[in-house]
Amino acid sequence: KRGGSSPRSSMQSSRKRTKTEMASGVARQASKLLTPRLVAKRTGVMCCDIQERFVPLIKNMDSVVLCSKWVLSAARELKMPVIATEQYPKALGSTVKEVKAELEGAHMFEKTQFSMLTETVVETVKKQENVDTWVIIGIESHVCVQQTVLGLLEMDKHVFVLADAVSSQYIGDRYIALERMRQVRTYALSV
Repeated sequence: KRGGSSPRSSMQSSRKRTKTEMASGVARQASKLLTPRLVAKRTGVMCCDIQERFVPLIKNMDSVVLCSKWVLSAARELKMPVIATEQYPKALGSTVKEVKAELEGAHMFEKTQFSMLTETVVETVKKQENVDTWVIIGIESHVCVQQTVLGLLEMDKHVFVLADAVSSQYIGDRYIALERMRQVRTYALSV
């Protein structure tokens, strides 16, 4: 024996490496299927009811506003479609000024239901033919945001919730909503 190994052990270790490499490749492919990537040309942003009336009521509203501004600015820069709603603005006021400033060019809708997915919003989503992924920001996590997420999943869309940019009046509602949304194939991100 020269070199300290037989041809047979060399073949076996080569097979082991190949099997390991194959398993690693399969795992990488599976993770690609399980966790979609955010690709600007295939991703849109939905901004849910970030309105003046809610400012004193929502926990961590400063984070919701700051992070929403950031993601909306990025979406505009990347030319991603943006859909924004206001829940019954006659009573609840318009979108917070700092956020509204970032909504130039966005599709804006009023609504009187929990989900953002009114008939006209669904039509707008369907017109975004290349968009299969939506990032959700807004309030309240356990009601309007969650109902929108569930509706988008029913439309076979990938959904990411920007955890720093969603909240509720009670922090426990936010935590439970984020957990429930993760359980139904939603991905949580932070800024």
